[in-house]
Amino acid sequence: MKNNSFRYDISFLRAFSVLAVLFYHYKFQWFKSGFIGVDIFFVISGFLMTKIILSSFDKGRFNIWDFYRRRVIRIIPALLGVVVVFSFLIFLFLQPQIVNFFRSAFSSVLFFSNIYYYLNNGYFDASSQYNFLLHSWSLSVEWQFYLIYPLILLLLKKLYTTKKNIFIAVFLALAFISFGAMMIHRSYDPDFSFYIFYPRAWEMMLGGLAFLLEDKIQHIPKKVKLVLALTSLSAILSFIFLFHASSWPSLYTTIPVFFTTLLISLNYEFIAYKNKIVTYLGNISYSLYLYHWPLYVLILFFEVDNSWKYRALAILVSFILAILSYEGIEKRNYSDKAKSVLAVSLIIFIFSFSITKVDAENYTDENKNLINTTSGYKYSKKAEHQYKLDIKHLSHKDYKTIIQNLDVPVSDKKNIVLLGDSHAGMFSETVNNIFADKKEVNLIQITADATYPMENSKSAYSNSVNYFNYIFKEYFPKYYKNIDLIIINANYSGYPEKEIKNNLKITEQYFSKYNIPTLYIGMTDVYAIDFPTYYYIKKKYHANMYTEEKKFKKTEEFNTFLKNYLGDKYIDLLNVKINKVSPENYPYIYDTNHLTLFGTEQYKNILSQNVLKSSINRNNKKND
Repeated sequence: MKNNSFRYDISFLRAFSVLAVLFYHYKFQWFKSGFIGVDIFFVISGFLMTKIILSSFDKGRFNIWDFYRRRVIRIIPALLGVVVVFSFLIFLFLQPQIVNFFRSAFSSVLFFSNIYYYLNNGYFDASSQYNFLLHSWSLSVEWQFYLIYPLILLLLKKLYTTKKNIFIAVFLALAFISFGAMMIHRSYDPDFSFYIFYPRAWEMMLGGLAFLLEDKIQHIPKKVKLVLALTSLSAILSFIFLFHASSWPSLYTTIPVFFTTLLISLNYEFIAYKNKIVTYLGNISYSLYLYHWPLYVLILFFEVDNSWKYRALAILVSFILAILSYEGIEKRNYSDKAKSVLAVSLIIFIFSFSITKVDAENYTDENKNLINTTSGYKYSKKAEHQYKLDIKHLSHKDYKTIIQNLDVPVSDKKNIVLLGDSHAGMFSETVNNIFADKKEVNLIQITADATYPMENSKSAYSNSVNYFNYIFKEYFPKYYKNIDLIIINANYSGYPEKEIKNNLKITEQYFSKYNIPTLYIGMTDVYAIDFPTYYYIKKKYHANMYTEEKKFKKTEEFNTFLKNYLGDKYIDLLNVKINKVSPENYPYIYDTNHLTLFGTEQYKNILSQNVLKSSINRNNKKND
């Protein structure tokens, strides 16, 4: 018979795990791998769900709908609370981020945020740290586990009640399949193995194994259990403080998962476990997990995350809100209100989704253009036209489709090629406007996402790499005689310094071989956070944005290097005075470094002058 008394060891693990995650997120350097707190939570969830379901099998009274109902009233109310609280906070204090917040909210309240984030960005990406509900991915994984896991156990119910050893073997086989899926996926798509349910299920199933082996482990002598418990705690602590992961999950994930499983199955209770503060921390761990991250993101936007004072304040507020959430929401009795909880969740989903689809002018006037630009410009018709997305600029389509639409040089015209990554693509409409009334010019656009234009470029975007391989191996060798000028632009500072220097050298050597002149569109401003939000904060709060100042200095240094290296071929845009916001509050950059058409058009004159000068020099050389 399993011991049904309060598990102080699990309460301790909850407290320990949430603190590990909190200190990791708040950049306390000792907690190098504090994120494994989430893996510990997975093991705990697997243990508890397995215990609930299989214990009900033993008693012959498992009701799957009651199981789901209990999960609804346990998980959803506090989650809805944090969504509502931060909806108001963001609208009041950080308005440009309201649509981005609701994009995360609608996927979080219906527990598919892990899939949404997988399709849009990686957990360890720099941009992800500005997502207020990024941490909801783990809740979505657990929720999907809660939906599917009892169905699997129901299918195996007869095996469990009649042939338990075979059941355990099948159980382990399923866990091993999940683990194998994680190892396979991480080899070519680490984000998939991080976010998606089934490559993570093995962690929760090992928690279930702790329940299945609990009775057998209880026969181990107490002194041996003490040694094993101390070893497990030491291993977990050592892992958090000493191990630094380059990607997660991985083979190394088995270490904290195994020792957490062992610790739970041992059910060894140290006196410290029963400390009232530790127990209460365990009680509020869910609400603390919910509130600590969005508060960190808030101080991150205001660039006070490096200040001990503000980090301590955010942590304090996290605890206050967690206590209020636990006492005011989690402890309430929702036994007969599961349908109401689901209804509220659906209403918040519909509201959140609707906000992401309507123009900001429907709920604000002053900041509508800032909100619309930072949240929607990238996906707008304006951007499609500006870049000529997937017509001339390779983004989502297969590169072979773009090749079919690729223009070729015309013998009786000046053929000018716009070449580069998205930073070249963003100038497409402006460069086209420059040559709009020049019938003698044939402009050819060869641009692609996030990849420096060269043969065998280093990039995570294999489609773009293949496209540029075709361009440099086949297109240019075939048409070089009729090409008069190559205009190049790239997110220069987005590549490692050593790499970009080498790339520029290779570029110059390549086009020198074909005697084609090159012209480089210079760097433009780069921000740590999206410009519309940066502008809003600076204007409303007169905040000192230290990270931005550091970023500007670095950009200026890089710009100076490019000017010195490329000489007259480099068009220095960084020192051109332009309007960063129009009279209607329309920004010149829509994210951290990509210009809107309002931005690129302000560089039209200097680009036109330099292209004209380069063309004249080319003609003089031809005449010579």
